[in-house]
Amino acid sequence: MDAIYVKVARHKEDGLYLESDRNPEQLLTPTGRLLADSDNFALVYIFDSEGAFVQVHIPEEFWPDLNKSHQERTPIYLDTSSVEFADIHEELDMFLDIIQGNNNYGPEMVDAVEKHFPVPADD
Repeated sequence: MDAIYVKVARHKEDGLYLESDRNPEQLLTPTGRLLADSDNFALVYIFDSEGAFVQVHIPEEFWPDLNKSHQERTPIYLDTSSVEFADIHEELDMFLDIIQGNNNYGPEMVDAVEKHFPVPADD
């Protein structure tokens, strides 16, 4: 499975752009699937590229940008507005519900996620 790594995050008027080391010629189709890589403290979004899965690794250093976009529900793009992380907010909602206090991911991963994606206090 090919892997792409996010290198820069930029907030623009129309959304969050995660810039990567990918080949811009590679066609990517979003799958709407988000995984956690607790060994490398990364969230991993899966794209399809002509029948093969491609992982896009979003390291912890970009989670504050991801959380800001998630809170505002703005679109998130990979490099250009033509490659959107479809359904990433819904996937993040499910992931954040699952990981709270779940040490199957490792306590360090849980702590990192809870640090960057704090649960809003109940009113």
